[in-house]
Amino acid sequence: EPMFRNDTIDCLTEIGNLADLEPQYDVLFRKLFSGFLVKLGDIFTSETNLKPAFENGSEEDCTFIQRLALFLSGFLKAHLKIMETPESQQDLIKGLFYLVRVSEVPDTEIFRICLEAWHMLAHDLYNAEKNGNIGSSGILNLSLNYGSGNGNTSSRKFMYGPVLTGARRVMIANMAKPEEVLIVEDENGDIVRETTKDTDVIAQYKTMRETLVFLTHLNCDDTESIMLSKLTEQVDGTDWSWNNLNTLCWAIGSISGAMSEDEEKRFLVTVIKDLLGLCEAKKGKDNKAVVASNIMYVVGQYPRFLKAHWKFLKTVVNKLFEFMHEIHP
Repeated sequence: EPMFRNDTIDCLTEIGNLADLEPQYDVLFRKLFSGFLVKLGDIFTSETNLKPAFENGSEEDCTFIQRLALFLSGFLKAHLKIMETPESQQDLIKGLFYLVRVSEVPDTEIFRICLEAWHMLAHDLYNAEKNGNIGSSGILNLSLNYGSGNGNTSSRKFMYGPVLTGARRVMIANMAKPEEVLIVEDENGDIVRETTKDTDVIAQYKTMRETLVFLTHLNCDDTESIMLSKLTEQVDGTDWSWNNLNTLCWAIGSISGAMSEDEEKRFLVTVIKDLLGLCEAKKGKDNKAVVASNIMYVVGQYPRFLKAHWKFLKTVVNKLFEFMHEIHP
């Protein structure tokens, strides 16, 4: 019943967050999660875009989405491992797709709740890969042996693959502002110099950067593909805005060092070429200033690339002096 929905999910969150219990309760938590997803499916599917519901819905609807974030994030942080069984795997992946949809909602507090779960999952998978889960052939072997008689194994990394693509998209689209960025857009839509530091945003950026670095290590090509696709949308104007370009460039800067040197060089050359073309094409001093400051931010985050390309570094330094002479509010 809609009138009891928010109270019910509150109770389930309290239960779902219980961790480190005796193994005998594992089956009950699996049943709880499975039953929850069935009921949630009656309200909306894991493919539903929740943005309109959040922006245009009632206060109860918005509260429900926030409580859903708390339940999914808390449950998955507490019980991820016990859900990684053949019988529960489908529910786990569906639950994570619901978390992707909730993460897309334009609300900072909801996003921060979801971010905790994404950080935990990415960190866990990265550690599993780093700690020697490489077979004798050199091929990654991130498999779980569920102890069944036929030796049934399932690669965690590939099991989570489609969900991690969703997580990468969410991280890149919502990347928080790094501490060293001083130029911001004020409430009137003007470009101004920031006067005070938002410590919450700085902390959020650090967690997001870590999460995206882990996700990039797990599948570098996927991260690169998403970023270049979003950059194309900026260049051709289909998704152009100061905010969209800023978050994309902050995300690009955040993964410095997560690629091999050759991959990084190829990726950066494409990014810088597109950004320089965008700077030339954009009309208006403010538009050019936003693009130029993003170019400077991105190249400044990749010292390994700059050290290897002195001519380019010299050009960047000269451009930097040019920008410093420009007068802005």
